[in-house]
Amino acid sequence: MHENTFFGMIKAMAWSGVLLVICLFSTFLMMGFLPPPSPDLPAEAIKQIFVDRKMEIRIATALQTLGFTFYLTWAMSITMMLRPMERGLPVLTWTSIANTGGGYVLFLMMPFTWAALAYRPEILDAWFIQIMNDWTWFVFILSWPPFAVFMMMIGIAILRDHNVPRIMPKWVAYLNFWCAFTISPAILIQFFKTGPFTYAGLIDFWFIFAVFFGWMVVMTLVTVRAADRLKAQAG
Repeated sequence: MHENTFFGMIKAMAWSGVLLVICLFSTFLMMGFLPPPSPDLPAEAIKQIFVDRKMEIRIATALQTLGFTFYLTWAMSITMMLRPMERGLPVLTWTSIANTGGGYVLFLMMPFTWAALAYRPEILDAWFIQIMNDWTWFVFILSWPPFAVFMMMIGIAILRDHNVPRIMPKWVAYLNFWCAFTISPAILIQFFKTGPFTYAGLIDFWFIFAVFFGWMVVMTLVTVRAADRLKAQAG
């Protein structure tokens, strides 16, 4: 009974990642940030966006503070699957727990900043709104290393899994390594205001956006299947 409850919670936590993806897509659309405002726009144009859409941004960020919390539950469901893969001291599991907490904070920094800008945008200087909007997109995209490290730890844990059969298939490890590599162009956003490597560009927004959130959906399905497999083995 207790094991059934445990695996049921793991699956529920895994599915919460899909809720995060839906929340992010829907709120970005509500804010008018899909695609993001170009970093090449003048400061006055960025300020006008926050003035004109302040209510939409307030509502969207309120939803984001709830929806983005699901990163914590989603990532922890994967971390719980790493533990039975390890023998001895669970270094990868413990590191993943710390990493998950950091990633959760990064997610919440975005709605906090946008909500503050939309709180009283009329009295804020345009340059300040522009800089803080840049900051928020930097938090969203330039924060890629902790997430890439999480992907690497998942891949390493799967390849080192001593269980027969493996808790997660080997191809999932290679997928995580590939995703960790392909989100690395995010490091370039501070060098460009136009072109594919800006935070509104084809590579550093659209491609990385698709890779990261596609990875989340795939890992959700893989984790749910792994939980079902462990539950069946537990009898």
